[in-house]
Amino acid sequence: MEEEPIETIRETSRNLLVLNRRKHRDEVADVRRSMIGLRTNSDTVAILARKLKTKSTVTAPELHTLKNALIDDAVNIDVMLHTQGALRGLVREMTGHEVNKQCAAVGCFCNLALGEPKACVLLAKATGPYLIPALDNLSAELAVTSAWTLGNLAGSGPKACELLCSQGAIAKLIELLLSNNEETRDSVLYALVHFAYQLQDNLKPEHLQKILQILPALRIATSSQLFFILSCHSHFTNRFLTEEFVLKTLRYLSIKSFFSYREERGSYIPGLRTRNRLSPTQ
Repeated sequence: MEEEPIETIRETSRNLLVLNRRKHRDEVADVRRSMIGLRTNSDTVAILARKLKTKSTVTAPELHTLKNALIDDAVNIDVMLHTQGALRGLVREMTGHEVNKQCAAVGCFCNLALGEPKACVLLAKATGPYLIPALDNLSAELAVTSAWTLGNLAGSGPKACELLCSQGAIAKLIELLLSNNEETRDSVLYALVHFAYQLQDNLKPEHLQKILQILPALRIATSSQLFFILSCHSHFTNRFLTEEFVLKTLRYLSIKSFFSYREERGSYIPGLRTRNRLSPTQ
């Protein structure tokens, strides 16, 4: 494949990833804003940040309040990041013994990871050694949120991504592609999409091979974006395109085209209510 088409595909992928990242952030923010009385101002965030800093007792509801506030307004992220010692306190809650507080704390980091690239490098350094082992946690919510957080951090830029790779994130995520939990697999795919794009040809060939061996066994609807990005890798060869996988892809595209045609014709397609809007069922 020539260099120019590859760069075009990579640029398209980058734009799509940035759009999806912003869309995810904005959708969650819209939900929070629609819940009257649940918005938290920066003064409350500052109080919670100081409690984390001073090792005062922080309850699970307070952590949930902080998590929601961090997605409401970028100012709240700045307040949290500029309170020295607050991140250490949040890491302490994430590594504690109460699962509900652990989940809420990781949720805070997940929303913090939607911030600026420079801040995400700091977050990756502070949380990576704890998020990666948390992927194996028996609590599905904790494992899934940890994967989303790793994906958000990797998607922030190459520095955070490379730092997480040096901590062993890629190898652990690949292991979990074979998870029996569908929600875990989907969150891992989300993370790997961001890692694959940021790393590009720097993704190790052995990791590329392992991922491509697993992808054909997964649903095309959820794995196609990752496969699309990996197909631009300099070590990608036609041997990864098995006849079975090609036929599976063609069947998926045929079904997708059929439903797209019906939708254009005005036929009714049942919708799923997701946050503030309806979207067609897959």
